[in-house]
Amino acid sequence: MLALLRRAPAYLVEVGAGLLGLAAVNVLLWPKDPGFLDVRPHPALLLVAVVAGRHGLRAGLVSGLVTAAVVAACVVARMDYLSWTEVRTLQHYVTPLLLVATGFGLGALREAQLRQTRALEARVAGLEQELADQAVRFMAATEAKHELERRVADERASLSSLYTAARALETLDAERLYPAIALTTRRFLQADACQCYILEGDLLRLRAAEGPPPERLEIAPDEGLVGLAIRLGRPVSVRDVALHSSLEDLQNAGLLMAAPLVSAGGTLLGCITVTSLPFLRLTPVSLDRLGLVADWGARTLENARTHEQARAQTIEDELVRAYTYAYYQRRIHEEEVRADRYGRPLAVVIFRIHRYGAVAAERRAELGRVLSLVFSRTLRDVDIVCRYATEDSFAIILPETAPSRADIVVDRLSREIGDFHFAPYGDETQDLEFSARVLAVRERSGGVAS
Repeated sequence: MLALLRRAPAYLVEVGAGLLGLAAVNVLLWPKDPGFLDVRPHPALLLVAVVAGRHGLRAGLVSGLVTAAVVAACVVARMDYLSWTEVRTLQHYVTPLLLVATGFGLGALREAQLRQTRALEARVAGLEQELADQAVRFMAATEAKHELERRVADERASLSSLYTAARALETLDAERLYPAIALTTRRFLQADACQCYILEGDLLRLRAAEGPPPERLEIAPDEGLVGLAIRLGRPVSVRDVALHSSLEDLQNAGLLMAAPLVSAGGTLLGCITVTSLPFLRLTPVSLDRLGLVADWGARTLENARTHEQARAQTIEDELVRAYTYAYYQRRIHEEEVRADRYGRPLAVVIFRIHRYGAVAAERRAELGRVLSLVFSRTLRDVDIVCRYATEDSFAIILPETAPSRADIVVDRLSREIGDFHFAPYGDETQDLEFSARVLAVRERSGGVAS
């Protein structure tokens, strides 16, 4: 008997004990009212509420059904005779139905609470496990940092390399930073050839190189060794993606090492690659050094871009959100130099508003907002909108864009402005009149055009 009680669910034991207790109280205190049929509310409701509140939906239903059956049995037992009319009397079923409803309702509430508790306990357990994993990783990272510091300190040329890197990366000019990052990588790793790629749009484009020029000027961020480095968020070598059985296999590999340039906020800025390195220097120490250079380069590049954005705010025309003509003159020269150096296409669109003097002064702010919206919806993030020589014209610099592609941009601008049907002139019936022409500053493989 004791073994059977031990195997039975706890709520069944509680229901049985509760019924026995109620029966004892009934016999001792209400012997003339077997089953507490004249007591309101029925004492069995307390038993059902306790069991349902402790154990949940199943226990609540079982306790409600059992006590309802007992009460129904007591009702039948107290009838002098059974008839169909007595059986159909609704008042006989009120207490049993109330017991079942109480068990179901309180049990459902308790079941929802238990599920929430289990979910919270599982989450706490997961967080504790994650915290333990983080602690292990932190300890491993601390050990790796100490080992890296020891190895760097042991290198004979470490002090001079660090000083050179610090001096090379102290500029806030992004165009000067690209070759500085490549030069620092070459010196710090004693490499024969390395490159600095910067993310522009959906591709990584070559901005600086040391040693023999690389075969590719553009790399997809998810491709090969570069893609692996970006996915892992750390420097990797060719040993991480393949097994090479000989020195010839390593020398024939396209890329030997790669490290992503990632901002403090986790934004991908670019990537450093190494294509030629003495075989004996393809070691974990060199990989650690590459990661150090990538960290330095990403931080200085992020600072340079922040500085450039701050400077841009002082030279930006707030009416149309366009840069001034002086900024255009300086920037187009920089883009021409870059396009000539790397053989990249470059185009400029000259956008001119006709009859600008006929636009009422109070409508010019609205015209500026319309043009700002058109430019933002039509152009890329890398395109640069500037004021041109006169007040009614703009110059749009289109990096990495051939003249044939610039004509497509002009068509999009024309369609967008036409869709607005904006009439800024005094008669309010004539839509905005404008013209746009393309200046082919540089073709991909040709010379400078007029």
